[in-house]
Amino acid sequence: MLLLNTLHTSNQSITNNKGENTKMIHGSHVIVLPFPVQGHLSPMFQFCKRLASKGLTSTLVLVSDKPSPPYKTENNAITVFPIPSGSQEGKDPLQDLDDYIDRVYTSIKKHLPELIQDMKLLENPPRALVYDSTLPWLLDVAHDHGLRGASFFTQPWLVSVIYYHVHKGSFSVPSTKHGHSTLASFPAFPMLSANDLPSYVCESSSYPKILRIVVEQLSNIDRVDILLCNTFDNLEEKLLKWVKSLWPVLNIGPTVPSILVILKEDQMMELAEGLKQSGCFFLWVVRETEMNKIPKSYVEEIGEKGLFVSWSPQLEVLAHESVGCFLTHCGWNSTLEGLSLGVPMIGMPHWTDQPTNAKFMEDVWKVGVRVKAEADGFVRRDEIVRCVGEVMEREKGKEMRRNAEKWKVLALEAVSEGGSEWRNRIKRCRSSRSSVADLADQADQAEQEWIERNKSGSSGSGGTKHMFEW
Repeated sequence: MLLLNTLHTSNQSITNNKGENTKMIHGSHVIVLPFPVQGHLSPMFQFCKRLASKGLTSTLVLVSDKPSPPYKTENNAITVFPIPSGSQEGKDPLQDLDDYIDRVYTSIKKHLPELIQDMKLLENPPRALVYDSTLPWLLDVAHDHGLRGASFFTQPWLVSVIYYHVHKGSFSVPSTKHGHSTLASFPAFPMLSANDLPSYVCESSSYPKILRIVVEQLSNIDRVDILLCNTFDNLEEKLLKWVKSLWPVLNIGPTVPSILVILKEDQMMELAEGLKQSGCFFLWVVRETEMNKIPKSYVEEIGEKGLFVSWSPQLEVLAHESVGCFLTHCGWNSTLEGLSLGVPMIGMPHWTDQPTNAKFMEDVWKVGVRVKAEADGFVRRDEIVRCVGEVMEREKGKEMRRNAEKWKVLALEAVSEGGSEWRNRIKRCRSSRSSVADLADQADQAEQEWIERNKSGSSGSGGTKHMFEW
């Protein structure tokens, strides 16, 4: 596969999936195009940075309401090329999501082919297009211009497989949430209730346009040259066996960081009261535009127990040994952050893939607890107190910390040279040259040495543990 070759070779002959011998050179060029929402932009930009660290050049095509001239970053290894979204600057896309999506599609269809043609005249022309999985029609654009096409899934396989079964007709989406059967079953999955399913699959009438998009991302999956996913092998091991039996898959995660979530004012205050009643110290990242939902009297009353900031270096905070718990909405990026840094979690999911991620976080990976919301989705303060106590104080919380530490080691292994992501790239060209096979053997040995060094690792002990709410 040409894209795979660019990910792990330098002046090496390798064999692609068609049996063709290809010689790639250090510095090969990849175009990367995410869908313009933060939860998709962040992991795909992190992926570009990963490519840059391996000596590859990438062009990040950024759909923007106010496009600027192209600029370079990461020591000139990444060129950011903004194109117009076709929407009014400053307009909230959620006001008319269908219109915004249509405008984005129209803009990409107009500008991307022109950009590819221009870049093919460069000394180092692009060889592959890595596109957001929600833009499956870009596969044909790639092939029409002589590029390999790689679909980038920003969500885990555990969510994409559900959408796949909807696409194939083996799972039907009811018109209302009350039309669901009690349980749903999928290959290599625990039994899922309606509350565990992605929100778009619970009722077709809620966001019909988005439902169609997330299902249609699987429409041409059998023709894609390679599927990239922001996950790592051990995290979805059983499911991955089934996925790899169908498609050419390369897991390239974890790629972090993630984004913020907005709560309604009544839920914000209920959460605040729950944190206060828990008695724990906490750090809460609140956007400046959202801070007015928390009364000044509350901030004054909470005093040193709570710290409110509009921005935080989230990965550094989660990596700090004083953090004992991460309260998260369970978006996939934030879930990966908690897993990668060994922090137990309290899941407070809202919509899209978050309920499914929370289900796996609690019942499969066993690194946290999920809040029990009322029928209307509202979470009471007593429930916040219960969950904080379970993670921070009770015996079950100790088990969560042990499990979280295990996943931290596995996540670090996945992105380390010698780890599973590194070996995924190398082993695909084992048979091409003996020197590559030797390198793969060295990678196996490096992995074992890495595991031995980290068997006794811990995320820190002693001292006061704090909450990080986000």
